[in-house]
Amino acid sequence: MKKKEFVQVGTFGQPQGLNGDIKINIFTSSLESFKMLRSFFMEDGKSSLIFTSLRKIGKNNIGSIEGCEDRDAALGFKGKHIFSFRENFPKTNNDEYYVLDLIDCEVINVKQESLGKVIDIKNFGAGDLIEIINNGKKTFYIPMNEDNFINVDIDKKKILVNPIKGLLD
Repeated sequence: MKKKEFVQVGTFGQPQGLNGDIKINIFTSSLESFKMLRSFFMEDGKSSLIFTSLRKIGKNNIGSIEGCEDRDAALGFKGKHIFSFRENFPKTNNDEYYVLDLIDCEVINVKQESLGKVIDIKNFGAGDLIEIINNGKKTFYIPMNEDNFINVDIDKKKILVNPIKGLLD
């Protein structure tokens, strides 16, 4: 199985109650989008997961897994990663990207100078920021908006930016 074929979509947390339910930290936009993926597996790529129920209780996402009947069994899942196949994700529209697609893209400015590579996308509350690491191993952020971004070419793994004055100084 190739890395690009699967995507981590969550991590198991603490058991919830005594009947094998477990908290799930989901990495999709919502529990509903998590449910739409339909097929899940463990990090070994071989162990299939069948959720008999997925629900929200307060702020927590809670899942019941087929064959996980008690708290002790649920403890065995704690901290393990949940994956789904990339093909299960909906197609993106123009100017929409999965974070996974942007990671490792080279960021270049309008003068065709390399600024570094994308290592993550962050959002501290005011919009998405692309986190870039340059050759000197220094990280910095560029807001992902029309003022800074010109073009994203996923196939060539290149992002063309024109950062506003003072952003990189």
